[in-house]
Amino acid sequence: MPPILTEGFVLKKINFRETSVILTLFTKEFGKIKGILKGVRKEKSKIPPLTFSEGAYISTFIYKRKSELNLLSSPSLINFFYFEDKLSFTIFLYILKLIDLFTPELQKEENIFYLIEHTVESLKQNKKKYIVFLFFKIKFIEFLGYGIKVDSCSLCGKESKKYFFSPKKGGLLCEKCRKEDLNCVKISNKLISIIRFIKRVYLKNFEFLKISKKDAEKINYLCNLVFYYHSNLDFIWWRNEKNIFR
Repeated sequence: MPPILTEGFVLKKINFRETSVILTLFTKEFGKIKGILKGVRKEKSKIPPLTFSEGAYISTFIYKRKSELNLLSSPSLINFFYFEDKLSFTIFLYILKLIDLFTPELQKEENIFYLIEHTVESLKQNKKKYIVFLFFKIKFIEFLGYGIKVDSCSLCGKESKKYFFSPKKGGLLCEKCRKEDLNCVKISNKLISIIRFIKRVYLKNFEFLKISKKDAEKINYLCNLVFYYHSNLDFIWWRNEKNIFR
């Protein structure tokens, strides 16, 4: 099969043997894809290390193979995103890690690809980095198909004055339906309103949203419950996210 030229974000890099690296890329054409880049860690390699660093945006030829690892060749650095503050770069790496953890391989997801681009631009332009991160989380959950139903009860469809949040049932539960998930957690109407707003607007419009770090952290916790329910990961990936909201 002839090589395919593509562009993608480097989600993850693993050193392989003495001179090679295994890269996980997120591309518009293929979604998440893994490949081996041979010989780039040689002392006399003409490929700059930044080209195969996590967070780089590169072009490369992909030789698709039947094995799990494809072959990558002739990588070229298109962009490496420099931010004025350390927190923005930290958040950028966090979102790449989330995409690596929760997206299936070889499943085309253009919405997620554009979400990365929009998040990068928002991190550069906006001061409230924690809200950008929260927007990414909620939109990412939607694009994955997990969903967070917050307009009414996820089971009976009725509106209620008090709600509980259930990742298992896909969103809100009313007082009557809460018994269907004994692990559901109480959620305030204020947090529900914030989530509703985020779900219906574009990322660039979030400057109209007034949300405290404390409330953002609470919503981020609910998002992580959704991820946790839909995964079989045996480690806590969100341990350091608290630094975003401090």
